[in-house]
Formats: sequence, C-alpha cells, structure tokens
Amino acid sequence: MTIKLFTKSRWQKTARDDDILAALARCPLTAEEILKLSQTWSQPFLSLRRVQERMKDLTTAGQLHSWRYATTGPGGARLYYKLTLAGYRTVMQDDQVEPPTKRFFHEISPGRHRHQRALSQFIVQTYVAAHYRGIKVTDFHPENTFRIDCGERPLWPDARFTLALPNGTQFPYCVELDNSTESVLSYKSADSISSKMGRYLVDMVVMPQPYRVIFAITGSPDRLRHIVDVAGQYKISEQSLAPFYVVLLDDYLSHFDAFFRPCFHSPQNANIPLLRSQSRQFQIASALLERPAAV
Repeated sequence: MTIKLFTKSRWQKTARDDDILAALARCPLTAEEILKLSQTWSQPFLSLRRVQERMKDLTTAGQLHSWRYATTGPGGARLYYKLTLAGYRTVMQDDQVEPPTKRFFHEISPGRHRHQRALSQFIVQTYVAAHYRGIKVTDFHPENTFRIDCGERPLWPDARFTLALPNGTQFPYCVELDNSTESVLSYKSADSISSKMGRYLVDMVVMPQPYRVIFAITGSPDRLRHIVDVAGQYKISEQSLAPFYVVLLDDYLSHFDAFFRPCFHSPQNANIPLLRSQSRQFQIASALLERPAAV
C-alpha cells in the first residue's frame, strides 16, 4: 500500500491562502475570526469546518503555528493561529525578511490572552466595517511595530492604520486596547491612560496630518466615562479635531456598520459615529443603522 504524505513542496497556494496569511500578518486569529473576516475576500469561506480544514493544511505546509487560548467561552478554549517564519516570508515575498518583533512568531503568554483576543476582534471588525462601506484599510501596523517618539518614553500603539474613503479622504488612527489593567489618571505611571494621552498630544501637535486615537474598552461604562473625562483635559490648540475617541468594545463589535454606529464618545460629544462628518457622502439612513447585525 502506498501512503501519500502532504509535504511543503506539494502545497499549492491559492488566492484565499494569500488572504489568510495576510490577515495573520496583522494579528493572531481563531478559525471563527477567519470565517468572519473572509466575507471581505473575493472567495469567502462558507463554513467553519472549511476554515478549520484549510488552517490544518497550512499548518502542515509549515506556514502556520497554532496554540490554545487559556480563556474559554462557548465551545471551549479555541485555537489561535500565527504565522511561522516561512509563512511570513510567503506574505512578504522575501526569503530573507526578518520578523518585525522578537516574539512575532512565539506563543502568546497566558497573561496576554485576554488582551490579544479583544485586539484581534477589534481588527477583524474594522476590516469588515470598512469592506461594507467600500472603504480601504491601508498602512496597517501590527501591535508594537509602530514607534512614536514623544518625549522621554516612546509610544507603541496596539495598532495603527488609515481609512481611505472612496472620495480620497484619509483618516489615520492609532488604537489602544484597554482591559482595565492600567490606571486611568496617574502622573507617576508612564502606562496610565492619562500619560499616554499626554504623549500622543505631544506627537499630534508636530504631525503634518492629524490623526485620532481610539481607546477600545473591554470594561464597564463607568470606566469609559472616566477615560472620556480624562480626555477632556487634553486639547489641541486651534484645532477642532477631537484627538481621542472612546468606545466599548462590545458596542463596536455588535454591528456590521461599526463606523457609522453612534457608539463612540469624545469629551465634546457622546454617542456619535466614528465617521460622522462623512455621513452625507455615504447617505446613511436611520433605518439602515437599526438593521440587525449579520450572523
């Protein structure tokens, strides 16, 4: 009897494989997150089983690693996938390229699991919301790969990207994922929310193009209000742009049209869309905003 082995040399890369590997270059993902994200691709997956089969093939081909999250939910602890060095070089189309961070291919420490799951969900939702409105996500930088020099200690956003609208307008954003593990107001801790806001403001006043920072909160509405209150202490002189937007992650994830859902908060306004100034361009109807989220 002849046994045929699946080897790296026999792997036939598909266009959908390119999409999977490119997505994993942005952040680790579960099969469920790949399934959701695939609706933005030219060849979406139609079932979770098909995703799991393809992820297994890519793992066998040496393109991916997988581990289990320590955090559990419906269905138990899920596998999350990361690129291998070979997978990263496939994405970059460069056999000599090195990883952007030292732990880019490593297993995530259990203490970071909750943070990573929330951040990955935010990123997937951002791409889905952009696709729905014909908006492109460009210039994406994964966690800890975009350095902002702003005084004694640099900032490393959890993500950095630009939304490029069909009319040519571009909106850059940095993302800070908040799991209630840091102080909101502290003048001693460099990791406090207030300290980060102050350093972002130092950078914003010298940047030629304005940008916003989104604080995505996994905690309670009380924490959101506390962060909004602290943001009110920071203003850019002679600039009307509100530099900090705060949103509960669950609110952001609950609707397919997340950019135009009035779930964001700033010191000047509560319950506003992220792209409210662009509502007329997209002809938002109130009935559309009440449409049930896609499953």
